[in-house]
Amino acid sequence: MSILLGLLSLVISIAVPVLIMIFADFQLLHFSIFFIIPAGAIAIGYACGFGFFKGLIISNKKISSKHFIIGILMAFICLASIKYATYHLTCVSPETGKIEYKLDGNHISNYQIDGYGRMTFVNFNKFMIESTPITFSRRGSQTLGEVTNPTACWVFAIIDFLGVFIGVIAAGIGIKDKHQYCETCNKYKNSKKIFKLLKTDGQAFFDELEIITNDISESTSLKQIIEKYNGKVKTGDAFLECTLIYCHNCKKATLSFKLFEVTSTNKVKENSEFKYNVAINYNLVRDYIKEIAA
Repeated sequence: MSILLGLLSLVISIAVPVLIMIFADFQLLHFSIFFIIPAGAIAIGYACGFGFFKGLIISNKKISSKHFIIGILMAFICLASIKYATYHLTCVSPETGKIEYKLDGNHISNYQIDGYGRMTFVNFNKFMIESTPITFSRRGSQTLGEVTNPTACWVFAIIDFLGVFIGVIAAGIGIKDKHQYCETCNKYKNSKKIFKLLKTDGQAFFDELEIITNDISESTSLKQIIEKYNGKVKTGDAFLECTLIYCHNCKKATLSFKLFEVTSTNKVKENSEFKYNVAINYNLVRDYIKEIAA
């Protein structure tokens, strides 16, 4: 599954930028935000690696360093393929002398440029990097400046190239962090975001949760406690987000909580320093899953 989805995402990450280039004359690979953040390249890299890492999760294969190495190789193939496709499709219009992208035209390899020689794949890419000016602009059409220095152009190009590799690694880390691996069963645990509760209700909820976890004679179900606190969070409230993580095989379950607090700008943002996990009786989880499925 990882091979199939990996190949699919690799093909998509190559085809989409090339099609955008053909129909919109826009180089997604070299699209940047705030001058140096290679947003387009990162997006391409993320798409390139997403299918492969998602396939590993579906196949219950633990993501390790060797998979990130494979992801980096995929990023290299993706980058090289986009650059070669660009070269293969670059033609010169006989009427205007401008570059156009098509399969059957006056190919760029028929030309020589002073200082670069015949436009081979390597010479073409070198020429495009060193001779294409980089324009900085604000919203709208206001131009702030333009860079034509070859060395500076190479720096920006390398940043864009690195963005593809960063995107693949980000895809792997993001997918890996969202799924916990059960070392006992050699498979990924099931996880599901189940509810949000007000930060101020947190302690009361945890106290009730402790009671039903420790007292097997307690008749209150997990579903009843959740329903008691769920649905109270309003826009702008600090809250705890609960994710249920469990493994049917080894019969272990955990409630994992993230804290979202109101910042000084009145925006609700996750507190990355807060992590709280509560191990609970698997029978409570099994009954809860049956109840919500009924």
